[in-house]
Amino acid sequence: MQYHDVSEQLAHRQLSLAKTAYGIRRFTYGLGKKVIFANAFAAVVDRVLGDANRPLIGTGLAWFVMLLYALQIYYDFSGYSDMAIGLGKMFGFDFLENFRYPYLSASVREFWRRWHISLSNWFKRYVYIPLGGNRKGK
Repeated sequence: MQYHDVSEQLAHRQLSLAKTAYGIRRFTYGLGKKVIFANAFAAVVDRVLGDANRPLIGTGLAWFVMLLYALQIYYDFSGYSDMAIGLGKMFGFDFLENFRYPYLSASVREFWRRWHISLSNWFKRYVYIPLGGNRKGK
């Protein structure tokens, strides 16, 4: 989160039973994504790729493990983001969404915009624009 996104809420946050209930539900969904899905996918990926004595794996298994790894990373990041948004709601904050179904993207550019929204915004604001953006900076 960037300060300008929550500065007003720091002074005037609103607590309510509805927000708290939503926050608990959102946190639980995120915890489920992390513990049930991401950790299960990680166990398979680690088992296949973590054994240094394992002979080379076949093409089908390699594709399967690659898919599980992509899902593991998504559910890890998405789960943690859901947990943070849920905790924020419980304490009266409205945090911005951080993931918007990136694997449904039609292009690499769209994927990046949907993947880790807060990181993209931070990078654009504090690195890309200060370096000149698309104006061919220093």
